[in-house]
Amino acid sequence: MKKYFLLGLVLFCFLGLVSWGPTGHKAVGQIAENHLTPATKLAVKNLLGHESLADVSNYADEIRRDPQFKYTTPWHYVNVTPGLNFEQFAHEVISMPQDNVYKMVLSCERDLKDPDKSNSQKVAALKLLVHFVGDLHQPMHVSNADDKGGNTINIKFVGNDGNLHGLWDSGLIDHQGLTYQQMASEYDTATPAEIAKWQSDDLMVWLWESYQISTILYKEAADNPDFDEQYYKDHISILEKRIEKGGIRLAGILNSIYDSPKN
Repeated sequence: MKKYFLLGLVLFCFLGLVSWGPTGHKAVGQIAENHLTPATKLAVKNLLGHESLADVSNYADEIRRDPQFKYTTPWHYVNVTPGLNFEQFAHEVISMPQDNVYKMVLSCERDLKDPDKSNSQKVAALKLLVHFVGDLHQPMHVSNADDKGGNTINIKFVGNDGNLHGLWDSGLIDHQGLTYQQMASEYDTATPAEIAKWQSDDLMVWLWESYQISTILYKEAADNPDFDEQYYKDHISILEKRIEKGGIRLAGILNSIYDSPKN
């Protein structure tokens, strides 16, 4: 994987995003912070200083916006063939020659565990990991290649033109109208049993969940792409659960790195 780069903040718009959008990613980061052990919190602070996981959660989008680093765009998603079963799905994701979000999460984990990596390399790996765990929980980031993850699926949402990918990136979040702190507070309701289960699931299962959801979202858009307020009411709980799972699972990864019995 190519080396990481630091760049400044950029502006985001409703359409054509390749992530949850800044608010959704910050919510994932904040929920993760809520579930870090004391030892992990200290390790994260040693890397990020005064910045929180929420503060750095959009780093990967920041570097991607610079044309020089456009090559990082495929790191945010995985586009696969429709209609796969789990075994076919896993094989297709793993066997892809190009980088994808699955491979990037594993790469970031390796870098954080590698004693030979420099501090700056680990800082960048942590920032990327926060973002990519959020990305892979966005259903349209694990979807079809022929429509660019739903970016070419035109829809209407409460009377406004858009596309299916953009709706799930930011449209539903914007419609709900919460800050990322409010999202983290309201979404973070998992029981200890749910937390243990979600964190023990294999990484491929995380992507498979998104793939299953995106399959349903595609069918709904094909049946009727004119979404009204009822669409929001029917789907916002799915979005909330995906962001909650992303944050809790991110915390699980970091706790396993910095506060496991082996450390």
